[in-house]
Amino acid sequence: MKSAELSDDDLVRGCRKNDRKCQEIIYRRYAKVMYNLCLIYETDHDKARDILQDAFIKIFRNINSFDRKGSLRGWMKKIITNTAIDHYRKNYGEAQFIPIENIVPPFSDEETVASILNTKDIISQVNRLPDGARMIFQLHAIEGYSHKEIANMLHISEGTSKSQINRAKHLLQQWISGKSVKYRIIG
Repeated sequence: MKSAELSDDDLVRGCRKNDRKCQEIIYRRYAKVMYNLCLIYETDHDKARDILQDAFIKIFRNINSFDRKGSLRGWMKKIITNTAIDHYRKNYGEAQFIPIENIVPPFSDEETVASILNTKDIISQVNRLPDGARMIFQLHAIEGYSHKEIANMLHISEGTSKSQINRAKHLLQQWISGKSVKYRIIG
């Protein structure tokens, strides 16, 4: 049977038996999309590859815990995300986060996007965000985690999570609309 003909369920069954061929097929099938997810959390390509490698090791070690209630891809994305967060905490700590009490909200007369952007344009603007704001924006706005969940994952306060989303939104508005939106950081 060709690898393209094998379903995810077939591959999971093979991986549970430590079948290296099934592991290789899963890796080849999902590595590119999972690598792109890693790049959202870590823009350095070498470090993103390290995250991908660590995550796939966790995926294959924990394949028995995949319960088939959701998709294999979704389960793998969660492992990738958690591995990226672990990497971030280990390498950057809380240095990238500005506590909410230290930010004075920006002033802006207009809160609308000046032009329609394609996905590539939006991703490029999100990638410009400071690391902490980019990670929290990804977790909250794209992956749908609550501020409480983000706070628990990153060992920060809910207020810090909310401030980073606010910061990300205002920076994105500034860059997309071309208007100057300034923050004052206290302390």
